[in-house]
Amino acid sequence: MKTFIQTQKTYAPEVYLPADSNRIVFVNFFDYTVPEYIKDKQEVTYRMSVKGFRDGLAAGFMPDPRVHFMVGDTLSRRKTVMSMQDSTFRDTIVNICQRFNANLLIALDSINIWIDEEQVIDEDNSTTSEYYLNSYNYVTLYSYEGEAIDRTIAKRSKFYKSRPAFFLGLLTFPPALSKAAADVAGLSEGAGRDYAGRFYPFAEMVNVSLYTGGPFIETNRMITAGNPVEAIEPLRELTRSSNRNIARKAAHNLSVVYEILENRRNTEKINSEFLSDGK
Repeated sequence: MKTFIQTQKTYAPEVYLPADSNRIVFVNFFDYTVPEYIKDKQEVTYRMSVKGFRDGLAAGFMPDPRVHFMVGDTLSRRKTVMSMQDSTFRDTIVNICQRFNANLLIALDSINIWIDEEQVIDEDNSTTSEYYLNSYNYVTLYSYEGEAIDRTIAKRSKFYKSRPAFFLGLLTFPPALSKAAADVAGLSEGAGRDYAGRFYPFAEMVNVSLYTGGPFIETNRMITAGNPVEAIEPLRELTRSSNRNIARKAAHNLSVVYEILENRRNTEKINSEFLSDGK
């Protein structure tokens, strides 16, 4: 038989903060009043998306006293994706960073919000439409010199609501995006927190399995008590057992011990390097 325990795996930051100063300014370059596909009633939803993302970034950086997060502009008018490709756009980044004395700029380049529909046939053959709300935030990180350091999509999705499916020919009636402002704000806030988290080490708990039974009672007790090193020699002895089944299981449990110890060393190394960088 097997039992399952957890071990922590730590990952290095996806993006590194500067060692000398962590003054970060946020700007929304997506002018949601321009695109024709965004109706007037939907502009509130997009505005709440920007606010949510901004608040998520602020909350994500707040626990770190070494970061000073600032808001430059939540609606920079008449910016388009094409204008961001122009060589003069670099000057725009530099000027904003100089104005706020910032060495990093987080730019919201574009936002895509939409509702997906999935139709489910119930046991009584009635059809239910299930709707999923999606919020994608396209983000670029710039240096104070106007260089693009990183581009990514900070995204969140959620089940929004369900309703009986009504048909008019081939048409369905999805919920109005204009009424989803509060939900979009929550999704974007989560996406903002996720984005801020990219600057820090990330840890997750993963399950690993141990063989149980008479020969492994004591070594498993050592491992689950947080003393895997003590289990190494006893498990090595068991790997030399004349009973091939016991030897095989001992080899597996020993590999788990080595995995736990490697995860510990990796966590200490990543955290030490992160702190020693002056952050």
